[in-house]
Amino acid sequence: EITKAAAHVAGADFLLCIGGAQAIAALAYGAGGVPPCDAIVGPGNQWVTAAKQLVAGKCAIDMLAGPSELLVLADETADPSVVAADLLAQAEHDVVAIPMLVTTHKALVAKVEKELTTQLKNLGTKGTAAKSMADNSFVVVCDTMQEAIETADFLAPEHLEVLTKEPLAVAQRLSHYGALFIGTHAAEVLGDYGAGPNHTLP
Repeated sequence: EITKAAAHVAGADFLLCIGGAQAIAALAYGAGGVPPCDAIVGPGNQWVTAAKQLVAGKCAIDMLAGPSELLVLADETADPSVVAADLLAQAEHDVVAIPMLVTTHKALVAKVEKELTTQLKNLGTKGTAAKSMADNSFVVVCDTMQEAIETADFLAPEHLEVLTKEPLAVAQRLSHYGALFIGTHAAEVLGDYGAGPNHTLP
């Protein structure tokens, strides 16, 4: 409904309920009642990226994006169930998604792993999420918050979520990310599905 409201405000002529590489082809060349468009923008999996590469020149594209990434920067105050849910929300995007946890609290890792196991059982996209977690996820345990911040800046993720005692203070010390989500109530998934403008992909 948010997308429909935004389209109305923007003066969209019509909405198409299509996706994937076939949608890129339809938009670039036209199909049935769909006229060719001037530009194709937005995220997608590797098949969408390959399709955008093929039609570049026929119409404008925004970029060729790589796998989606989320880095959760957490300390001892982070709720393991929230950390796990947010990592899984990223992992379910695609089997090549990259969920990352950087923490200053070693004990958090085992708690998050337990939550991941529990939450995966009831996840409708558990096949994709489990493969992404098994193949691409990783954890970095740091001795200090400064080290954790430097690690996050070095990794420069597409999405960076701060779950710490003083999230705003930590966020102000970070420099390299595509989109920043500050605090327990700022889940990255909100940025994917309607909270404010879309973020800039690195």
